[in-house]
Amino acid sequence: MDVPSDAPHDDGRWSDEATAGWSEATDAPSGQPAAEDEPEEAPDPTAVLARLTALLGVPAGIGVGDVRVRGQNATGPGATAIGTVNITTATVGAGGRTWSETLSGTWVRQLADGYAPAPSDQRLDRQLKLRHLVCLSGADGTGRHTAACLASARRYGYDRVGVLDAEHLSDLLGTDAPVRSGHGYTLALGEEAVRDLDGMTLVGLSARLEATGSSLVLVGDFERREQEFAGHLVPHRPAAPAEVFRAQLRRLLRGQCVGWCVDGCTGDCVDVYVEEECVPHPLLAAHLAGGPRAAEVVRLAELIAQAPPRAGDLTERLERLLPRQLRERARRVLAVEDDGVEGASRWDVDQRRAFRLSCAVLAGQSVVEVQAAAGRLLAAPVPGDDGTTAPAPVGFLGGVVDLLLGPVLRQAVVLVDDDRLHGGRRIEFAPGNDQLRTSLLEVAWSDWWLPEHLLGWLATLVRTGNPGVREAAAGAVGWSARHGVRVALETVDRLARERRAGVRQAAAIALVAMAMQPELRQRVRTELDRWASSGPAHLRDTVARAYALGLARLWPDTALLHLRQIARARMQRWHHSVVRGLVEVHTAGHQATVLPALAQWTRAEDPEVWLHAGRALRQLADRWAPAPREHWPELLDLARVGTVSMTDLADCWANALSLPTTAYRSWRTLGFWLNRADGHPEVAAYCLELLGLVVAGRAPLRHRLDHQLRHVWKPLMPRNTLLDDVRRLTDEDHS
Repeated sequence: MDVPSDAPHDDGRWSDEATAGWSEATDAPSGQPAAEDEPEEAPDPTAVLARLTALLGVPAGIGVGDVRVRGQNATGPGATAIGTVNITTATVGAGGRTWSETLSGTWVRQLADGYAPAPSDQRLDRQLKLRHLVCLSGADGTGRHTAACLASARRYGYDRVGVLDAEHLSDLLGTDAPVRSGHGYTLALGEEAVRDLDGMTLVGLSARLEATGSSLVLVGDFERREQEFAGHLVPHRPAAPAEVFRAQLRRLLRGQCVGWCVDGCTGDCVDVYVEEECVPHPLLAAHLAGGPRAAEVVRLAELIAQAPPRAGDLTERLERLLPRQLRERARRVLAVEDDGVEGASRWDVDQRRAFRLSCAVLAGQSVVEVQAAAGRLLAAPVPGDDGTTAPAPVGFLGGVVDLLLGPVLRQAVVLVDDDRLHGGRRIEFAPGNDQLRTSLLEVAWSDWWLPEHLLGWLATLVRTGNPGVREAAAGAVGWSARHGVRVALETVDRLARERRAGVRQAAAIALVAMAMQPELRQRVRTELDRWASSGPAHLRDTVARAYALGLARLWPDTALLHLRQIARARMQRWHHSVVRGLVEVHTAGHQATVLPALAQWTRAEDPEVWLHAGRALRQLADRWAPAPREHWPELLDLARVGTVSMTDLADCWANALSLPTTAYRSWRTLGFWLNRADGHPEVAAYCLELLGLVVAGRAPLRHRLDHQLRHVWKPLMPRNTLLDDVRRLTDEDHS
């Protein structure tokens, strides 16, 4: 094994780290702290986000795979439409902070493509031509935010639309407020912010925006202040729900044939399907006439467009998807008395109800786990219990699961045989029935159990269940925040302070679930700011885990700031959440910001920060460019095209090659780069340039490179001609 016994004392890194008790061969600590009684868990963030999306019942949360973040209605009138975001955080007077998020032009175009014009749009456009500050007044959920974003797009262009946020509106009056010239911004105001807004703040904001050549639309419910802000106010008149549905369904079905056209599809069948089959359908027409929220209409269009049903299939689909029908089904499931199934009386009403709610929370888990969870729900965990003495589960009598499910829920779930599970079967909701899970939770929350009871139960499942149960229960905790964000955050706070890594992992999943709900994002971000900057070590670790599980895709720049703060904690030596969070930011399309940040980390005062920079570089160095450039290391290819600096890359490599905790694996990875570069002159040239920068002015690394050539690389790669060029870099007089 290639152990760097001739350890150089470059920048003091070997001497500071050599006594820390680390294992170089495994790039991990040689011993876990006594407080940790579980192995490190590393769930796939893409899978976690997909499962949370199904549970939360929202069109999408944090984008998976295409680097975008969608609001509760990012494809039509509704809430914030956040695409690929660039976040600037500035500290201003009295500790206030402002945020600026620039929306992806591609995403804004897609937003406009499925937008049903509102009757008030023309008036809003005229006001934006005359003024730099406009107040758009309307009720929440009516599409006012999307209307404001698209008004800015019509005024400035699709690539110049942004979203602002501030702790206090007066913070935006400072010269360092993140407002860019020639951009249109939207800022959502809550009830308290609207109440506290005064005329002089409007005047100051308007002057500030005029000076920068930008504009701002304040979105909120200004109904009670119409007289005061009459000159700046535009009442939002939303498009009819039927128009929203038409626009969305046409956009989603564009390019598809839904009429089995014989002589070639020209697209006319889409209009026929929308106008003659869908919109006039009695169930759908009644739903749209009832004035549903725009987000609900958009979600319904998305679900229908997945596999456009016709005739009786459309009726069946609508019965499963429409909110009123869904809620009625959920009520029937939990009411239990109407089961009408012979033999169901073997279990009392509370047992059957608890089992059915457990199915909604633990979908995908084994029947045995669902039964155990139902027993714990019946055992009534004490609110705020630390979980150290969990109540004993209430036993269920053996028997047929169908009788516990009841006829209504049985139609929505499937029992899957799985020999890997204890009991051999797991319960899953059939495709298209995920919305029923959400409705069951809604009804349980409003009609059957107190929030403290349910949250205590979910916290018990997090503390006592297996990893799958923990993840599912944590997602339900995050979902519950829509009904009480304060009590949900208190529950997560208690879980995040646990000594067991698996419980903190579940707390991080709950945070991600909260952030996937647009109305909760500001509260979650404020909590993360506090935890990352001044929280105890376990809270900081939970924040890092949340970023590693996908939250970094939502707030990449904030993630880098928080992860730097967290990396200083000595506890993080035993965990890799910081590195996984950094890799998440990188893979989400922000390569241009990650490597410069890591280069700065290598110059930090804290050795712990060096460690995480070295670990992250080693992880990123294992990534290879996609075809047809698969022979290029991804980092080197990014340097070739100018996305990252070769100097920054060299600094990161020098750090990773110097630290005893990362040196062994880093030298091996570098050797693999040279092996793959042999026979590819362009790659070889960049490798040599990089190595030259790495050893320049670093005599210990040059000695180490010579050691690698003589004793490791040359014996392993005797026919690699590139090593002769590398040897010239080891000359003492090489500059």
